[in-house]
Amino acid sequence: MFALEALQANDGDCLLLRYARGRQSDKLILIDGGPRGVFQAALRERLEKLRGGRKLDLRMVMVSHIDADHITGLLDLFKHLIELQDSGEEPPYRIRSLWHNSFEKLAGGRAAAVESAVVGAAVGGAVPAGLDPPVEAVVASVRQGNDLRNYARKLSVPINREVRGELISAPERGRRTIRIDEGLTFTLIGPQEKELNKLEDSWKAAKTAAQATPEAIAADYLNRTVPNLSSIVVLAEMADGAGREPKRMLLTGDAGGDLMLEGLEDAGLLKDGGIHVDLLKVQHHGSSHSVAQDFFERVTAGHYVISGNGKHGNPHGKTLEWLSAARAGQAYDAYLTNRQGEEGLTEVLDRFLQTESRSQPLHRYHFRRDDAPSIGVEL
Repeated sequence: MFALEALQANDGDCLLLRYARGRQSDKLILIDGGPRGVFQAALRERLEKLRGGRKLDLRMVMVSHIDADHITGLLDLFKHLIELQDSGEEPPYRIRSLWHNSFEKLAGGRAAAVESAVVGAAVGGAVPAGLDPPVEAVVASVRQGNDLRNYARKLSVPINREVRGELISAPERGRRTIRIDEGLTFTLIGPQEKELNKLEDSWKAAKTAAQATPEAIAADYLNRTVPNLSSIVVLAEMADGAGREPKRMLLTGDAGGDLMLEGLEDAGLLKDGGIHVDLLKVQHHGSSHSVAQDFFERVTAGHYVISGNGKHGNPHGKTLEWLSAARAGQAYDAYLTNRQGEEGLTEVLDRFLQTESRSQPLHRYHFRRDDAPSIGVEL
């Protein structure tokens, strides 16, 4: 069994990867926790149902990156477990491993943080003036990333255990595949080491280009580097032990399509320029800024999952149109967490689905029921 559930995470991501081999009981990996309120409104309810009165074993919790719409629900989960631990109660969940690339781990030990007190403060969560809005949002979340790391230590949850505590990252060339469990492997696609190794060059360029003030240099440096500190992206593969081809999911966080294609190419996974997977978690909630039609032409899937409630314009109508055009005349199933939502999402979907029903009848769209905490896909 190999399945992915997208929980109602509003404008964020909160995913449950469920897997089992043969007659094993289902095993779980939690990927991201959504923004504030998602733990109480959806994630806790789903975990309680899955545990059924027994202690629930989470093989891994992964935070793809530290944006608030991905990490906040995980903070709430860990705080809940700490409160139970401090009160002497038995925690309902056991977390065996946390995958988490903190901003401090990614950038804090490099020369920029040493040379500039302002950049060092930004790594600690202080936000200098002059940042681009998306970068400002990431830097503002740095303290949450540090808090999650500290909570994990208090709960004795090992961090990045599978890579001996180092960064979860893909090599500059070649393939890095990690055995997660019997039959289950994760191949790392991003972030790539070569992007992280460019941070020093970005620091030198910022010092040359920016005005000669620490604040201006810090802003220029962070605007250059944060987009390259991409989400953890993995190709998850589940072999059933019967000699058949493994099922594959590409789990993307908010990574840009161009960086993912580069990572797939460097890993030798683009055959004749493309790759087909069983399931693609569409990056960045279906934002039109993180994908283009070319990506959907080169990375194809039988199933597409999109988590977004219309906030910030996601999922964007253009993204849906690019996906449809890339797969014209070919069957696929798309699973979305919200049929109605904010910022005109209902009208966007009304228009798009009306056109699709006429022009692309092989494209099927499924939506989470209003009374359900999640929508799931079993491969």
